[in-house]
Amino acid sequence: MYECPWCDRKAFSFWEKQTLGPSRSLRCVECKRKVGVPSDRAQIAAAPLFLLGFLGLLIGKAYFGTWPAVLLGGWLGITLGFTIAAPIYHLFVPLERQT
Repeated sequence: MYECPWCDRKAFSFWEKQTLGPSRSLRCVECKRKVGVPSDRAQIAAAPLFLLGFLGLLIGKAYFGTWPAVLLGGWLGITLGFTIAAPIYHLFVPLERQT
């Protein structure tokens, strides 16, 4: 559980924080104020997801050259990228007050 930056009560689960981004915020269930994440840190934490997904597409195209291989490479890259990005997002991106 994560603490609300307004009321300092544990109000947000791991998955609720994972859904936050530069354009999405949540309301605290305790104090009803908006909470978000800093956009620059969220984008940095999401970089492995996009980079490995794109790399998977490129590898699938370069080595096999068929659409199923390209899509499988992209899917594997995104899956690996998510497993790397989720802990980075958990540790590196703090909750912040939204106005």
